[in-house]
Amino acid sequence: MITNLPVSEDFEIVSKQCLTQAFNLLFKVYEHYEGYDYLIKKDEIPIERIWEHNSGTIRTSLILLHQGIETFMKSVICKTSPLLLIEKKRTDWPSLPSSANKDFDSLYTISGEALLTSFCAVPSIIKIDNDLINFIEHIRQKRNEAIHGVSKLSITPKELLENILEAYTYFFGENSWFLEMWNFNFENPLFGYLDWDFESLMSYRYLDFAEFMLGRKKLNKYIKTDITGRNYYCPSCKETIDEKLGHLESKWAFLIPNKPDSKEIHCVNCDAGFIVERKDCIEKDCKGNVIYSNSIDVFCLSCFMPQF
Repeated sequence: MITNLPVSEDFEIVSKQCLTQAFNLLFKVYEHYEGYDYLIKKDEIPIERIWEHNSGTIRTSLILLHQGIETFMKSVICKTSPLLLIEKKRTDWPSLPSSANKDFDSLYTISGEALLTSFCAVPSIIKIDNDLINFIEHIRQKRNEAIHGVSKLSITPKELLENILEAYTYFFGENSWFLEMWNFNFENPLFGYLDWDFESLMSYRYLDFAEFMLGRKKLNKYIKTDITGRNYYCPSCKETIDEKLGHLESKWAFLIPNKPDSKEIHCVNCDAGFIVERKDCIEKDCKGNVIYSNSIDVFCLSCFMPQF
């Protein structure tokens, strides 16, 4: 008898963990580089040199991406039956009454072409088309290159990051990459010991990193909110982070919808919405016209200067 059969959720959790760590490995390289912002001249030590130095990290991230894709396919197959994942011939299965029990984890499971074929054969709630199959095959080839090749990797950090966001979006939907990164920090046993509100908003760094690597137009494909328009300070993020860090430069709030008369903004980082007034900022050098007020203050969300 085959014991301890897995369920779909087991593989889905591992898939998300792999994708999250694939992203996190690249983010940590960027974060470490940005930590030297006031110590070095970026034109003297461009980030390309940092990526070259961290080629091993890029390889590891790519391998994790491939593993995340394979475990997701296993999660889909498992919804039909985990027995479809077993590589052995059915005549060799320890399923007869006289057979000794074997733990599922001790058995070899399918991979590569057999896994992909089985994934395409079972019912799935996600759309399986040629684009997805080509994407999976592309990552498989790049992963083989990373493991077996001795030459320089042909995939760039930018391409790899976009592939990670593509995998998230294909399998778990828009915004899933950002939500998973936020959840990863939220579930940390140390989360909240410094300051709950402050720590929960520091996820803006993931958005900054993704924008730095891909540009906002390309990043827009992986964010539910339309981020192609003018960006504004989020009142909540700005006030909370300024109080702890001194100054927040990132702007991740956008008009909903992106029209001249819109009177609502939505923050991608904290997922909060705010009603705004459309009138010109009183600052001479600011061309902003999105004004936010609460019971105490009135601010321009372009320059964040008080409006009195």
